[in-house]
Amino acid sequence: MVELGQLERRHEDFENRKIRAIVFSVEGLEAAKQTQAAYPHLLVLSDEGHGLSEAAGIIQHNAGPDGADIDYPTTIVVDRSGKVRWLYRTPEIIARLSPDEVLQAVDQNVK
Repeated sequence: MVELGQLERRHEDFENRKIRAIVFSVEGLEAAKQTQAAYPHLLVLSDEGHGLSEAAGIIQHNAGPDGADIDYPTTIVVDRSGKVRWLYRTPEIIARLSPDEVLQAVDQNVK
């Protein structure tokens, strides 16, 4: 969860742009609540049922350590009208974008 801490520490950069970092995970609701408490400037959503993951097409089947389905690390920039302006799916399951890279994508794709 290193990346969540990085995003949390940069919350003022997101707020200055009038944007919000929303993260979702396939963890259950109670685990999502704990994550939310640890990172109060992020919005943490539980996608335990995989509805959002399925809709976004980001599930990597049987790729978890125990053979469970997991989500590809994916960053989606959505504008106020709900239109997807930019999407990045990492080629490596352990790689994540830095906050600087996310903010650069926002700056370049959301007017």
